[in-house]
Amino acid sequence: MLWYKSWLETRWRFLIGLGLLSIVACGAVFDYEAVLKLMPLANQLDSAIDTSTTLGKIIKRGVAVQSTYRGFIWWQWVKQNLTQMWVLFAALLGSGGLIATSGAGALFTLSLPASRARVIGVRAATVLAELLALAVVPSLVIPLLSPAIGQSYSLVDTLVHSVCLFVAGSMFFSLAFLLSTVFSDLWRPLLITCAIAVCAAVAEGVLMRDVPFGMVRLMTGERYFLGDGVPWLGLLASAAVSASLLYAATRNIARMDF
Repeated sequence: MLWYKSWLETRWRFLIGLGLLSIVACGAVFDYEAVLKLMPLANQLDSAIDTSTTLGKIIKRGVAVQSTYRGFIWWQWVKQNLTQMWVLFAALLGSGGLIATSGAGALFTLSLPASRARVIGVRAATVLAELLALAVVPSLVIPLLSPAIGQSYSLVDTLVHSVCLFVAGSMFFSLAFLLSTVFSDLWRPLLITCAIAVCAAVAEGVLMRDVPFGMVRLMTGERYFLGDGVPWLGLLASAAVSASLLYAATRNIARMDF
């Protein structure tokens, strides 16, 4: 009953996200042919780029990385489209909850033969399963469609990047979930979480660009892409932070007087 109720409350946000991400993944594959045509021009401009500036370094690195199909997919799909859209839907799915369900809906939920901890736990587990699907299923489009343009993409790379995004990015879901036990509406947890995600990405890109670790680098599996292996320590730390935030959300709900 609880699982089905959680699914009903989140299904449209999940299905919309799944559809949008799958469409964008298809576009990423077929965009590579256009990039190949522009690559000679990009190589000519590469020598004229001023690498003393932050923007120049980013442009030069982007051109270099995207010179291969694997690099193009990582830069355009994993690093940008997938990560950005996934975090948005993680915040959206994490926002709202028991206290945002006003009136009869909240009373019905509390009247079920289950503890508040179980109600919150089932809701969190349902959304985490949906987020795992959002990270994996659209990404599978890449290796499936790549032969259509004469390219190939590793299934192992697909799964590793998806798992990195899910484990590390779940912190944003957990944060939105915790904020939903503080605020009684959908929008404040969503906006606060998105604002924190944007600030973290900007700070990492500007202030920590020379540091070999960071939240975005962890979510995109940058170390793995560069050949340094799966960032197990960072993933374990992210999982611990997510679990702590979810535990805090559970304690908040347990103390509330409905």
